[in-house]
Amino acid sequence: MDLGKHVVDKELLDQDGWRAGKVDDLVLEISERAPDGSLPSPEVVALVTGPLALSRNLPRLVQWLTRRLYHLLGVRDPRPVEIPWSKVTEIDVVVHLDVKREAEDLTALADAVVRRFIGRLPGA
Repeated sequence: MDLGKHVVDKELLDQDGWRAGKVDDLVLEISERAPDGSLPSPEVVALVTGPLALSRNLPRLVQWLTRRLYHLLGVRDPRPVEIPWSKVTEIDVVVHLDVKREAEDLTALADAVVRRFIGRLPGA
C-alpha cells in the first residue's frame, strides 16, 4: 500500500519525455484465496488519469456537473484513461511511461482547450 503514496499525484511523462498528466488513482486486482485460506496481496494492474478520474468518487450531481463542464470545454469523451502497469518503465520524481501521450489520448483536455479557446485568439 506504500506504492500509492509514491505514485498517486505524480506527474506522468510519455516515452518522449512530454508531460502526459498526473496519476489520479490505481487499479488493484486481488486474485483468489490461496489453498490455505489466506488472502493474497493486491496487485497493481493500471494507473488511472485524465478527465473525470477523481470525480468517480463524488456524488452523482457533482459527477454530472463535472461532465457538463468538460463538455463545455470541448472534451468529446471525458472518460478517465487506464494505462496498464506494464507500460510504467520507471518511478522517480515522476512516473515514466512507455507510450506516446497521443496514442493513449492523454492530451484530450489540452487539445480541447486549444480548439475551443487558444485557436480562436487573433494571431494564435
